[in-house]
Amino acid sequence: MKTAPLLSIGMIFKNEERCLERCLKSLEPLRKAIPCELVMADTGATDGSRKIAERYANEVFDFTWIDDFAAARNAVMDRCHGKWYLSIDCDEWLDADISELVVFLKGNKKVDFAFLMIRDYSSAELEKSELYSDYYSDFYTVRVGRMSTGMRYHGMIHETWYVQEPVEQLTHTILHHDGYFFADPQAKKRKQQRNMKLLRQKLKEDPDDLRTLLQCIESGSEDADLIQYIRTAVQLVQKESDWWQIYGPSILCHAVKEAYKREMPEFGEWLQYAEQQFSDSLIIKIDLNFIAFLAAHDKQEWEKAIHYGEDYRKGLWALRSNRLPKKILLALRVRRLRSSNAFSERSLLMGLANAYFQSGQGKKALKLITELDSGKLVPGQVRNMVVILCQLHMQTPLNTAPTLTAFYEQISQEKADKAAKQARLAAFDQIAAVSFTENHREEERTHDGYRRPAYTAFAALAEKCEAGRGAAMMMAIEPAEMQEWLLQVEDWQALPIEALEHALAAGVVFPLPEKPLPMEVLDGLAARLTHGENTARKMALALPEDTAFESPQALFWAQALAMAALRSFDWTLGKNKAPASKFYCPETPKENTAQTEKPADTPETGLTLLRRFAALEAAALPLLYTPQLLCEENAALLPPMHRWGLYCTWALNALDAGNPQEYLALLHKGLKACPGEKDMVQFLLDRFLEDARPKASPELLALAEKIRVILSAYNPDDPAVKAIRESDAYKQVAWLIEETPALPAQ
Repeated sequence: MKTAPLLSIGMIFKNEERCLERCLKSLEPLRKAIPCELVMADTGATDGSRKIAERYANEVFDFTWIDDFAAARNAVMDRCHGKWYLSIDCDEWLDADISELVVFLKGNKKVDFAFLMIRDYSSAELEKSELYSDYYSDFYTVRVGRMSTGMRYHGMIHETWYVQEPVEQLTHTILHHDGYFFADPQAKKRKQQRNMKLLRQKLKEDPDDLRTLLQCIESGSEDADLIQYIRTAVQLVQKESDWWQIYGPSILCHAVKEAYKREMPEFGEWLQYAEQQFSDSLIIKIDLNFIAFLAAHDKQEWEKAIHYGEDYRKGLWALRSNRLPKKILLALRVRRLRSSNAFSERSLLMGLANAYFQSGQGKKALKLITELDSGKLVPGQVRNMVVILCQLHMQTPLNTAPTLTAFYEQISQEKADKAAKQARLAAFDQIAAVSFTENHREEERTHDGYRRPAYTAFAALAEKCEAGRGAAMMMAIEPAEMQEWLLQVEDWQALPIEALEHALAAGVVFPLPEKPLPMEVLDGLAARLTHGENTARKMALALPEDTAFESPQALFWAQALAMAALRSFDWTLGKNKAPASKFYCPETPKENTAQTEKPADTPETGLTLLRRFAALEAAALPLLYTPQLLCEENAALLPPMHRWGLYCTWALNALDAGNPQEYLALLHKGLKACPGEKDMVQFLLDRFLEDARPKASPELLALAEKIRVILSAYNPDDPAVKAIRESDAYKQVAWLIEETPALPAQ
């Protein structure tokens, strides 16, 4: 007679090709360690799942689906012969450490059931990305039972065993689970629709069943009757209906969460009831306290936020102590904890640090931040952390330097995932840069708790990052010291632009001769200098027309400033909402911070900028291109900004030489070659009509009038008209006679 296996592993499956083999492979070490059988029910697979199952299972059989999960699982159990039974789902996989489970199954403890830890992932990345490696929830559920108890599954959906003590808690045996995340939203929707169909049928049979109502709430997040399910379930809990103590915490946690999201009037009532009736429940201590904390923090009710945040921390400690009463663990069977993962914990702790700070407990806030593992923060959390540290530095006498230094070292640690590290540092730079802006500094100075500029906090990082070097530069008095910090800059895009402006205002010669910079860096810096009062424009306008540059780098820096000034000028002079110039700037910030009012865009300023730009292009282009390229025939081969510079230079030279007709012709050719500069060309044409025509000499005006009279005597198609238009006299005054044609639509 064949010896019965020690363990039977039971599974049901349908179309699980995505994850089934991962699950079955994970069971192989356990099946080698102890006598096992694997029994699987196929409930209607149409993909490759059946073939996968047959490669691994001892028995695979067909089960006709009857909309009843308990029936399918019980059919599997009916075919099993083991002393123990392990239930596992296809979207789970057994952790490699099976030692604790093996010892339990081989032992002689007088227990009938065992809790396993379920590690429930909420991200498709799982362990692949550092950003999400701990974005999961751990909770315990009974998955191992003694077959001799006659245990059976109950429930058409969300089926379960009715378990009684004694129950063993296996704290190191983990089932990883990713089934609550679906790459295909439609797959998730279909699963919810399937579940809700079964649940409505069950609820129709017994409308006061709390377990079914809870399952309707959990599966019906998009259901139109969700709030009605919640209100009915809460009322039944308050009436102490059957099983109210088991399902009450989960129902109330869902109720409070929805009331918070939808700003329902029942929020406070339901929260208070949950706290009073279920104070010992981990669901209340962790998940409900998390929601209550968010609500209090949103309303800036700092003392309440601190109360809920501290209670949440106590709940986490209890969960992780591995000394929970079996009664508490059994209660967790009905709901997985949503807020016990490390990601949620860090989010709450940062909010708690802010609540401490806002309530005048700066030391507690700083201590809490010091305790956090910042090396695993996601970008949004990094931004929040930097804001809190800046506020602590600005409004308290506390020394934030050690904490800020440790924080920066953690988010930039070399062993970190490269993409995650870059994302964190970008978030750090983004918030650090805001603290340097004049608007932000002005707001700080008007704050009641103001002690020192927030940006000075970053001086502690002067040897580590550009925000630190920028702070040191801003705090320096002597130009020589500012120049030394500029020499240490590695990432010019990350350097707060206000620091460079401070150095320029102090007289530092830039670019530094000792530190040559690529053209794209110069362009990027010049573009960033157009914010606020537009330093780039001021510097471009301050350049004398006959400037002699000491080096090519100085020339190209001046050219970059002029180009940036052109880009920032509204060539429509307010007629449109935004300038039309489309020059590409690789370092233009994607997000605009608060800005001071820009200087007015006047016709005089625009003309001066164009002349500065043309003069600089005339000096720079021969250094970049051969004479063969700097001609109209080959102009199209030049990059757009230099192509426009070439036409602009030719046009202004023609105007200065007294050839207005050529000037107009070159502007139109320039527009054809550079259609993105339509507004700039129109500006020049408008200025010409308003300025050049009225200033024509009396002799030219008289000649133009004489020719106009002669032309009026002829039919436009008369050959004499053509002869007159081709004469030298006509060409001298054509720009006074002809109407300037409108620019073509783009």
